[in-house]
Amino acid sequence: MQKILRQIGAVIRNIPAQLILLVLLVFFAVRLKGMFFTVDNLIAIIRQVTTLGIAALGVSFLMITANLDFSIGSIYAFVGVFTAVMYNLGWNIYLAMFVSILLGIALSVLTGWISITFKIPRLITSLAMLTAISGLAVIISGNKTIYGLPDNIKWLGQGYIWIIPISTFIFVILAFLVAFILNRTYLGRYLFAVGGNEDVARLSGINANKIKYIASIISGFLASLAGLVAMSRTFSGSPFAGGSLSTDVISAAVLGGVSIMGGTGKTSGLVTGIFIVGVLATGLNMMNMNTNAQNIIKGLMLLVAVVLDSWTKRKAAAAK
Repeated sequence: MQKILRQIGAVIRNIPAQLILLVLLVFFAVRLKGMFFTVDNLIAIIRQVTTLGIAALGVSFLMITANLDFSIGSIYAFVGVFTAVMYNLGWNIYLAMFVSILLGIALSVLTGWISITFKIPRLITSLAMLTAISGLAVIISGNKTIYGLPDNIKWLGQGYIWIIPISTFIFVILAFLVAFILNRTYLGRYLFAVGGNEDVARLSGINANKIKYIASIISGFLASLAGLVAMSRTFSGSPFAGGSLSTDVISAAVLGGVSIMGGTGKTSGLVTGIFIVGVLATGLNMMNMNTNAQNIIKGLMLLVAVVLDSWTKRKAAAAK
């Protein structure tokens, strides 16, 4: 029986993310008949995964260094709220957006600083920061969604080049840039080295803490940018916008092959994981599945992905 389970596990682990995505596309195409593969629906999926994707690109830097951060969703919501509130107080909208990004980066770096300084796993620190940042967003917004934004920011989340959303072009450019950094630069090598074995990386002369701070800066910046894109798309700043973003981002990353234990990951796999999450969410909505049932499926999906990731890492370590 154990041999059979090992064989099944080996097969599952070797299934590429692209095959999972293909299975989902075929399932929803059959289940929803002609409703799924329409131009409008495909564009809707692309728009949906854009903000998720931008945030996931940032989180991948942290995950590669073996750091999980669940405060990304709260930063995502906070920057939209802060920008909307400051604009309504008389600030120039672009100044408000710039300051919001700086604050988002600062919050991400603060999470990293607490984790590094007091040697607390970033996962624990980020859960505390998630609560604190979410509370701050609720306070400054008065526990309500802020409207009244200017038309000159609609291009970021609502603009199109032909039939493709501008935000999608931003995501694609960022994806290529992230792939270049991870595969072609010393920073990418250092990130993988720190995530693979931090002690060995330190002995090799790599400043591991510095690399973690850089990962925090990139993650905070991209989470903030994703929040501004979402703000522009919904034309509002909501303290509740971050909802399940953190879970969706980490699920997408793990499904795409970015290990929660650090040291491995590809941008191409991450992008595929993002589309898996986006297609799944859209398909379940079109099937009129209620939110609670969707959350159960998403939770199980993350659990399975994490278990398989951990299992793969242990098997690889044992084989050395």
